[in-house]
Amino acid sequence: MDLSKREKIGIIIFSLIIVSVISIDYYSKAKDKGIQVIKNEDMTQEAVEKKIQVYICGEVKKPGVYELHEGDRLIKLISLAGGITEKGDENSINMSVKLKDEDYIRIPAKNENASTNQIQSSTGYDFSGKININTASLEELKTLPRIGDALANRILEYRAKNGPFKDIKDIKNVSGIGEKMFENIKDKICVY
Repeated sequence: MDLSKREKIGIIIFSLIIVSVISIDYYSKAKDKGIQVIKNEDMTQEAVEKKIQVYICGEVKKPGVYELHEGDRLIKLISLAGGITEKGDENSINMSVKLKDEDYIRIPAKNENASTNQIQSSTGYDFSGKININTASLEELKTLPRIGDALANRILEYRAKNGPFKDIKDIKNVSGIGEKMFENIKDKICVY
């Protein structure tokens, strides 16, 4: 069966109309059922615009919780919080740190001891690279020198039973951590 040029064009146009009608019907039914049709560009845009909430306090003009985009840097949060006060020590913090959801940032005063700076994330690491022994996971604790599974588990058990450590020296109360072990890890841990 040999079709004329006109008949071939007619079949193509008819096919396009059928495909269009089916597509429109599918998308309208999907919308009615609450099904969200996401295009690839929407997904990348959504990933770029993931919102996070971060708390900042200490020596900033407007402390509080701020909504940012994931990956925004500390300098943007400080700007939203009105900037650092005259008492604040901006030289003791890394302004380029990328923020994550639930981060807790405390901007220290110039006269504060460096060990009391409270700039930390919701993970066990603070922005100075120290491990927060009050929030660190088993895996994070095991990154400390000479801390294996057993000792990391004892730290977690102690923390669960006695509450958070008030000072880094309190870690010596954990069975297996004596003065020598403490000397090996004291510069790598914090409690804030």
